[in-house]
Amino acid sequence: MEPIDFFVKNKTIFLVFHVLSVVMGMGSALTSDLLFNFYSKNKTLNDTERKTLRFLSTAVWVSLIVIILSGLCIFFSDPYRYEHSQKFISKMIIMVVLLANGLFLHKVVSPHFDDRGLLKFKSKRPIRQIAFACGAVSLISWTTVCVLGTISRISYTFQQFILGYLIFTICGIIFALIIEKKTFNDKK
Repeated sequence: MEPIDFFVKNKTIFLVFHVLSVVMGMGSALTSDLLFNFYSKNKTLNDTERKTLRFLSTAVWVSLIVIILSGLCIFFSDPYRYEHSQKFISKMIIMVVLLANGLFLHKVVSPHFDDRGLLKFKSKRPIRQIAFACGAVSLISWTTVCVLGTISRISYTFQQFILGYLIFTICGIIFALIIEKKTFNDKK
Protein backbone atom coordinates (compact mmCIF):
# COMPACT_ATOMS: atom_id res chain seq x y z
CA MET A 1 0.00 0.00 0.00
CA GLU A 2 1.41 3.36 -1.03
CA PRO A 3 1.40 6.44 1.19
CA ILE A 4 -1.18 9.02 0.18
CA ASP A 5 0.27 12.52 -0.41
CA PHE A 6 -2.45 14.28 1.60
CA PHE A 7 -1.59 12.23 4.69
CA VAL A 8 2.17 12.58 4.19
CA LYS A 9 1.94 16.40 3.84
CA ASN A 10 -0.31 16.81 6.88
CA LYS A 11 1.25 14.18 9.15
CA THR A 12 2.45 16.79 11.67
CA ILE A 13 -1.08 18.14 12.11
CA PHE A 14 -2.42 14.62 12.59
CA LEU A 15 0.33 13.88 15.12
CA VAL A 16 -0.58 16.99 17.13
CA PHE A 17 -4.26 15.98 17.25
CA HIS A 18 -3.23 12.41 18.08
CA VAL A 19 -0.97 13.41 20.98
CA LEU A 20 -3.47 15.91 22.38
CA SER A 21 -6.27 13.35 22.24
CA VAL A 22 -4.11 10.73 23.98
CA VAL A 23 -3.27 13.24 26.71
CA MET A 24 -6.94 14.18 27.11
CA GLY A 25 -8.15 10.57 27.01
CA MET A 26 -5.53 9.24 29.36
CA GLY A 27 -5.93 12.20 31.71
CA SER A 28 -9.71 11.83 31.78
CA ALA A 29 -9.55 8.06 32.26
CA LEU A 30 -6.97 8.22 35.05
CA THR A 31 -8.82 11.09 36.74
CA SER A 32 -12.05 9.13 36.52
CA ASP A 33 -10.42 6.03 38.05
CA LEU A 34 -8.87 8.04 40.87
CA LEU A 35 -12.06 10.00 41.55
CA PHE A 36 -14.17 6.84 41.61
CA ASN A 37 -11.84 5.44 44.29
CA PHE A 38 -11.90 8.74 46.18
CA TYR A 39 -15.67 9.18 45.88
CA SER A 40 -16.32 5.61 46.97
CA LYS A 41 -14.62 6.10 50.35
CA ASN A 42 -17.88 7.34 51.90
CA LYS A 43 -19.77 4.53 50.13
CA THR A 44 -22.10 6.79 48.19
CA LEU A 45 -22.06 8.75 44.93
CA ASN A 46 -23.89 12.07 45.07
CA ASP A 47 -25.30 13.79 41.96
CA THR A 48 -22.21 15.95 41.44
CA GLU A 49 -19.90 12.94 41.67
CA ARG A 50 -22.00 10.94 39.20
CA LYS A 51 -22.10 13.91 36.78
CA THR A 52 -18.34 14.33 37.09
CA LEU A 53 -17.73 10.65 36.30
CA ARG A 54 -20.11 10.80 33.33
CA PHE A 55 -18.41 13.97 32.02
CA LEU A 56 -15.00 12.30 32.25
CA SER A 57 -16.40 9.23 30.51
CA THR A 58 -17.62 11.42 27.65
CA ALA A 59 -14.19 13.07 27.44
CA VAL A 60 -12.59 9.61 27.16
CA TRP A 61 -14.98 8.61 24.34
CA VAL A 62 -14.38 11.82 22.41
CA SER A 63 -10.64 11.30 22.84
CA LEU A 64 -10.85 7.71 21.62
CA ILE A 65 -12.69 8.82 18.49
CA VAL A 66 -10.04 11.49 17.75
CA ILE A 67 -7.26 8.99 18.53
CA ILE A 68 -8.71 6.52 16.03
CA LEU A 69 -9.29 9.10 13.28
CA SER A 70 -5.92 10.82 13.69
CA GLY A 71 -4.25 7.41 14.02
CA LEU A 72 -5.74 6.32 10.70
CA CYS A 73 -4.43 9.50 9.07
CA ILE A 74 -0.96 8.84 10.51
CA PHE A 75 -1.14 5.21 9.33
CA PHE A 76 -1.95 6.29 5.76
CA SER A 77 1.15 8.52 5.74
CA ASP A 78 3.34 5.37 5.72
CA PRO A 79 1.21 2.20 5.67
CA TYR A 80 4.04 -0.19 4.86
CA ARG A 81 6.10 0.95 7.85
CA TYR A 82 3.17 0.74 10.28
CA GLU A 83 1.97 -2.64 8.99
CA HIS A 84 5.39 -4.07 9.81
CA SER A 85 5.93 -2.35 13.15
CA GLN A 86 5.66 -4.53 16.27
CA LYS A 87 5.19 -1.37 18.32
CA PHE A 88 2.28 -0.20 16.15
CA ILE A 89 0.59 -3.60 16.19
CA SER A 90 1.02 -3.77 19.99
CA LYS A 91 -0.58 -0.32 20.33
CA MET A 92 -3.49 -1.38 18.13
CA ILE A 93 -4.16 -4.47 20.24
CA ILE A 94 -4.11 -2.39 23.42
CA MET A 95 -6.41 0.18 21.78
CA VAL A 96 -8.87 -2.64 21.06
CA VAL A 97 -8.65 -3.60 24.75
CA LEU A 98 -9.31 0.04 25.73
CA LEU A 99 -12.33 0.22 23.43
CA ALA A 100 -13.75 -3.08 24.68
CA ASN A 101 -13.12 -2.08 28.30
CA GLY A 102 -14.76 1.29 27.71
CA LEU A 103 -17.81 -0.25 26.05
CA PHE A 104 -18.11 -2.74 28.89
CA LEU A 105 -17.85 0.03 31.49
CA HIS A 106 -20.42 2.11 29.62
CA LYS A 107 -22.93 -0.71 29.08
CA VAL A 108 -22.50 -2.72 32.30
CA VAL A 109 -21.09 -0.49 35.06
CA SER A 110 -22.29 3.06 34.32
CA PRO A 111 -26.00 2.25 34.61
CA HIS A 112 -25.36 1.24 38.23
CA PHE A 113 -23.98 4.67 39.19
CA ASP A 114 -27.53 5.80 39.91
CA ASP A 115 -28.03 2.88 42.31
CA ARG A 116 -27.67 4.33 45.81
CA GLY A 117 -26.70 0.88 47.15
CA LEU A 118 -23.85 0.32 44.68
CA LEU A 119 -21.19 1.21 47.21
CA LYS A 120 -23.00 -0.05 50.31
CA PHE A 121 -24.46 -3.51 49.93
CA LYS A 122 -22.90 -6.94 49.61
CA SER A 123 -25.38 -7.83 46.86
CA LYS A 124 -23.77 -5.10 44.70
CA ARG A 125 -20.26 -6.46 45.18
CA PRO A 126 -20.01 -8.16 41.74
CA ILE A 127 -20.66 -4.88 39.88
CA ARG A 128 -18.21 -3.05 42.18
CA GLN A 129 -15.58 -5.69 41.47
CA ILE A 130 -16.17 -5.28 37.74
CA ALA A 131 -15.83 -1.49 38.10
CA PHE A 132 -12.54 -1.84 39.99
CA ALA A 133 -11.19 -4.47 37.56
CA CYS A 134 -12.11 -2.30 34.55
CA GLY A 135 -10.42 0.64 36.25
CA ALA A 136 -7.22 -1.40 36.52
CA VAL A 137 -7.43 -2.44 32.86
CA SER A 138 -7.97 1.21 31.91
CA LEU A 139 -5.05 2.48 34.00
CA ILE A 140 -2.58 -0.10 32.70
CA SER A 141 -3.76 0.11 29.08
CA TRP A 142 -3.67 3.92 28.86
CA THR A 143 -0.26 4.00 30.50
CA THR A 144 1.07 1.33 28.13
CA VAL A 145 -0.30 3.10 25.02
CA CYS A 146 1.24 6.37 26.21
CA VAL A 147 4.62 4.75 26.85
CA LEU A 148 4.53 3.04 23.45
CA GLY A 149 3.79 6.39 21.84
CA THR A 150 6.82 8.02 23.43
CA ILE A 151 9.49 5.39 22.82
CA SER A 152 11.08 4.94 19.42
CA ARG A 153 10.96 1.14 19.40
CA ILE A 154 10.38 -1.80 21.73
CA SER A 155 13.31 -4.08 22.40
CA TYR A 156 11.12 -7.12 23.02
CA THR A 157 9.43 -9.41 20.59
CA PHE A 158 5.76 -8.81 19.99
CA GLN A 159 4.89 -11.95 21.98
CA GLN A 160 7.10 -10.94 24.93
CA PHE A 161 5.61 -7.46 24.99
CA ILE A 162 1.99 -8.66 24.88
CA LEU A 163 2.74 -11.31 27.53
CA GLY A 164 4.24 -8.59 29.76
CA TYR A 165 1.18 -6.39 29.19
CA LEU A 166 -1.13 -9.29 30.09
CA ILE A 167 0.85 -10.07 33.25
CA PHE A 168 0.76 -6.41 34.37
CA THR A 169 -2.95 -6.26 33.59
CA ILE A 170 -3.75 -9.42 35.57
CA CYS A 171 -1.66 -8.17 38.50
CA GLY A 172 -3.46 -4.81 38.29
CA ILE A 173 -6.86 -6.51 38.36
CA ILE A 174 -5.86 -8.61 41.38
CA PHE A 175 -4.59 -5.49 43.17
CA ALA A 176 -7.81 -3.60 42.31
CA LEU A 177 -9.93 -6.45 43.68
CA ILE A 178 -7.90 -6.44 46.90
CA ILE A 179 -8.51 -2.69 47.24
CA GLU A 180 -12.22 -3.19 46.59
CA LYS A 181 -12.37 -5.88 49.27
CA LYS A 182 -10.50 -3.78 51.84
CA THR A 183 -12.54 -0.66 51.07
CA PHE A 184 -15.91 -2.43 51.09
CA ASN A 185 -15.76 -4.94 53.92
CA ASP A 186 -19.48 -5.60 53.43
CA LYS A 187 -21.63 -6.56 56.34
CA LYS A 188 -25.03 -6.56 54.60
